[in-house]
Amino acid sequence: MKTLLSHLPLAVTVAVLAGCSAKPQNSGSEQILLTSHKAAENCRFLGEVRGTQGNLLTATFTSDEDLILGARNELRNQAAKMGANYVVLEQQNQSINLGGFGGAYNSTLFGNAYKCPQPAMTNKAKS
Repeated sequence: MKTLLSHLPLAVTVAVLAGCSAKPQNSGSEQILLTSHKAAENCRFLGEVRGTQGNLLTATFTSDEDLILGARNELRNQAAKMGANYVVLEQQNQSINLGGFGGAYNSTLFGNAYKCPQPAMTNKAKS
């Protein structure tokens, strides 16, 4: 028991540091186009997707950029699992970290996932 307790500070430090970097992007999800442009009519709606990163515990140690990047990566990963190649971003929320050093403590993105034929991927769909 004493040995377990002696490793607790190290375990907590590793957990906090792991929460400080952006969530990873899965292989293949980098091909998904994130846009605010409406999907073309020949695209098939697959469902809603959400990506989020951050919490009060790790907020002070995670940059705002990594919070947003992690949320985008999670959103893309979800869309890839659905077979999407096009995501229309509908909403972005950021919670402000007033208790720490300022900045955001959480970033959440909401979008609609679509499967579009490759010509529609040029992002020239009518808005």
